[in-house]
Amino acid sequence: MYSVSVIIPAHNREKLLNGAVQSVLAQTHQDFEIIIVDDGSTDATRELVGGLVEQDRRIRYLQHDTNRGAPAARNTGIRAAKGDWIAFLDSDDQLLCDSLQVRLRLAREKRIHVVHSECLVLHPAAGEPERYGTPPMQGRIYKELLGRCGPTFPGLLVSKEALTRVGFLDETIMSHQEWDTSIRLAKYYEFGYVPEPTFTYDRRFADSISKNLIHQAKGYEQVFTKHFWPIFWFLGPKALVRHYIRAARFYLQAKDEGNARRCSLRAFLLWPFQPRTISRGVARLLKSGFNRIFVSANGGGKGR
Repeated sequence: MYSVSVIIPAHNREKLLNGAVQSVLAQTHQDFEIIIVDDGSTDATRELVGGLVEQDRRIRYLQHDTNRGAPAARNTGIRAAKGDWIAFLDSDDQLLCDSLQVRLRLAREKRIHVVHSECLVLHPAAGEPERYGTPPMQGRIYKELLGRCGPTFPGLLVSKEALTRVGFLDETIMSHQEWDTSIRLAKYYEFGYVPEPTFTYDRRFADSISKNLIHQAKGYEQVFTKHFWPIFWFLGPKALVRHYIRAARFYLQAKDEGNARRCSLRAFLLWPFQPRTISRGVARLLKSGFNRIFVSANGGGKGR
């Protein structure tokens, strides 16, 4: 048995995976196992991990026959984990040397099941890493998470007991899975927060930008519509309006104007008493077609 199981999903990342693994091996807290879940890779990931396993028997290799996505890979790792605690790491990111130690210490001191942290981010055009700006959510944060995103997966340290209780990750969510997972965890558990960065988030080797944007938009909408009624009940329709406006922004960035207009219209239908407030939030995003919806709904724009 180990105290922590570090789950690393990997799909065709043979050139980056070793850096992630080495960052775990360099931890000040050494009571861990590393579970690499090969999510249907077609490169030399299997051969690379085979060499790593020979170097350190704490490294385990699991494989999907086909590419099932990162949530499914993480779930495979969680189910196979021997540790009481689960930490996540993407194959192109790296833990800072005391990452496991500081998060585990806080979890044990406060006797809580979930801890998350700040991180450093590497941008393609930036020389030095900078703070990402993870919201410092702590305590009972269920209502807060219904209103906005929070922890990132590599920043999370969660007891396996807690992840089992909430039914693991939702594999149908296209993106923002950490937001959905955090919401479900926060229904039952208090969160702790470490303000110091515990990992480096590397954005220099991102996949296709357009593909990421459309997945981001769809996943964001999936999450808040999944939790639609709790959001409505605890935060009211204005919170849903804000979510739909942000989804419209994501869709527009992905050049999907049809879904952007659809989300904008839903925002209006949820809060028709303040059409100008909503229109100001999204009119900047949709230059054609959108303004006509709100002008007609607002009696020709009187009172502007």
